[in-house]
Amino acid sequence: EMCAMTDKVTFTLDGAEVEADAGMTIWEVANGRGLVIPHLCHKPAPGYRPDGNCRACMVEIEGERVLAASCIREPAEGMVVTTNSARAENARKMVVEMLVADQPARDVAHDK
Repeated sequence: EMCAMTDKVTFTLDGAEVEADAGMTIWEVANGRGLVIPHLCHKPAPGYRPDGNCRACMVEIEGERVLAASCIREPAEGMVVTTNSARAENARKMVVEMLVADQPARDVAHDK
């Protein structure tokens, strides 16, 4: 009998079956495989933790009505995740465009 405590999760990412360590987020798994999902709210450095707020990293999960923030969502066994669907890409593009539109002009920006 298989032990229920497994520390690997198998799920489908953009059509490929992948195995991930339990506790990893979809974003981390995709990033480790060279897939580029935009991310703004965190970076791999101390003090930056993903909070799922910026919505630039949205992915589509089969059977779920709303897109998921891949930086905080952990894959579940058998989950089907699509990072490159038109819906996910459009959602991320809109987020980035809104953020860019919200920036102060270059000459008055504090961080120039």
